[in-house]
Amino acid sequence: MPQALPKNHVVCAIDSQMTYGLAVLFSSLARTASTRVHVTVGYLAETLSPQDRRFLASLSDTLHLPLTFLPLPSNPLFITQGHISPTTFAKFLLADAIPEAHLWIDADAVALPGWDQVFESIHAATPKTGLVVAARGKDNDRPRSQEGEGLRFNAGVLGWPAGARRDWLTPLAVMEDVATQEQALFNQLYGDSAQTVSEAFNTLTYRLERLIPSQLPAIIHFAGAHKPWHLPRQLKHVCMEYRCPWAAWFDAEAELADMLTNNPLLEHLTHYQRLARKTGRFSWRRDHTGLRLAKTLALMGPLAPIAVRLLRLVAQWVPRGTHPLHPLKTSQRRSQ
Repeated sequence: MPQALPKNHVVCAIDSQMTYGLAVLFSSLARTASTRVHVTVGYLAETLSPQDRRFLASLSDTLHLPLTFLPLPSNPLFITQGHISPTTFAKFLLADAIPEAHLWIDADAVALPGWDQVFESIHAATPKTGLVVAARGKDNDRPRSQEGEGLRFNAGVLGWPAGARRDWLTPLAVMEDVATQEQALFNQLYGDSAQTVSEAFNTLTYRLERLIPSQLPAIIHFAGAHKPWHLPRQLKHVCMEYRCPWAAWFDAEAELADMLTNNPLLEHLTHYQRLARKTGRFSWRRDHTGLRLAKTLALMGPLAPIAVRLLRLVAQWVPRGTHPLHPLKTSQRRSQ
């Protein structure tokens, strides 16, 4: 790693299926950062094409967001679980490779003003702390299908203090196959010692309506199999009418497209947007119900808006989080 990196260092890892999501995250980071930020993107061997890297490098130049790519070795212990790819284990490799303080953010997230305040806690933490994590909600309203059920923290946003990292490979090698393997391992290693910061720094979409006005989200994490980019674009306005939980992501997407007006990169961005709609592996797993619905709506073409109007009549039986079918209660109150 270069020695003169900015104090605020963000780290991610993706494969080619997440290129578009990371582009939108890049835009939101650059637009809302209060000071200079450097980003490192890791990728497992041959999972992120040279074309994808060239696009992201050109975009980061346009955004004035310094970027470093870091290729990483794969490992047979890095397993696929539902919609979660082996790339999610790259955060262990990156933490080992970057002993300096940094913030890991999953690529299926968007940054809002104030997100980089979390660096104050990261830089103040000691190596004994191990990790800085966002608190989980305490009202037990988490959907049964939500990944990471029963874990102390979600591993989508991780603040790493400077210092040596704990051994993760040895416990992973003997670990039983459990749901969300890397999250379970992070909780096993750091659950008792991690320093907790506000839930605002890793707000899962189902939690948005539970936040109080003084705790507005700083990082929204779109966890789960279905993502905002899976929504057919003719349905985007339905979400935006009442500011559904995906609205902040669509805001960031629109701001990125507007910024690239008259820039050749806009054509490439549109290409990646089309590719992103087709991502996601079909599965009959319960946590893929929302993705199945999103893909079904996409196949319906011009009939999709009609289907949405009908489905909203029975929204209580529609998979939770399959926006724009579920208005937030807070959104409803704000619109009154």
